[in-house]
Amino acid sequence: MKNLKEFKELLAVQSVSYNQIEMSDYLKSQLNLIAGVSFYEINESIFVEKGEGLKPCIVSHIDTVHSICSDLYPLHIDGNLTGFNRKTMTQTGIGGDDKVGIWICLEALKNFDNVKVVFFSNEEVGCVGSYSTNLDFFSDCSFVLQCDRQGNNDFVVNACGVELSSKEFQNSISKIIKKYGYGFSDGGMTDVMALKENGLDICCANMSCGYYNPHRANEYINIKDVEACTKMVFDIFDNFGGVKFLHKVSNGWDELQEMRCENCNNKVSYYKDMDDYFCDSCGMYGEEIKY
Repeated sequence: MKNLKEFKELLAVQSVSYNQIEMSDYLKSQLNLIAGVSFYEINESIFVEKGEGLKPCIVSHIDTVHSICSDLYPLHIDGNLTGFNRKTMTQTGIGGDDKVGIWICLEALKNFDNVKVVFFSNEEVGCVGSYSTNLDFFSDCSFVLQCDRQGNNDFVVNACGVELSSKEFQNSISKIIKKYGYGFSDGGMTDVMALKENGLDICCANMSCGYYNPHRANEYINIKDVEACTKMVFDIFDNFGGVKFLHKVSNGWDELQEMRCENCNNKVSYYKDMDDYFCDSCGMYGEEIKY
């Protein structure tokens, strides 16, 4: 990594949910150094814009789960970075979840003339910042990516049952993600899931970005994996940043006209993820309840 020193400087900045001021101040100081960037802060989340017209968007979160320690040192060992407290001489969390995502967001702002970024607050305690966000910010975005997953090969298109993107989007980028060793997968809760649950009508995705053992003292970051994820994001931006990929979230429930429950004669719905029928009134399920 040619700018490893800067990456380690970011990793040394500490933040924990509800105490993110050090990271927030660091980010604002970095944003002031990037030409063409404008930003504002709402409820501790930082919204960033660069350029005009349709833009790809990438988001991350600024909190970690690790308590702030007296002396966090990013220790570099054989291509990996881990956190070390030099006062206690013990390993501690490096906060790759989601400082790696923050790094990729900053790199996107430096390398693209047309881009939007959000640094969300308090993701680790329930996606507080993203759930409270005004979706108008994304009205001129082509799609929203997030780098907030451990490992090096997951491209998440479904988070906790929430559909994040369309088949059109997935088919369009499939060759790119395969080039970097990624495949489509399901994942857990994070900010892009919150945005989709709130009704964001464009495609989103979350992806592995090179941190391992998240939320633990022995967390570490693989530098080559971070570089690969960054290149993949840039590749997607280069090829599809000017294309708006629309998508409305589906929670799996499709109403079927004129279908009634044999037990109570009320409406029957179809749960497509389980390929089964469900009565909204009495709770019965299965093929036999409909007529």
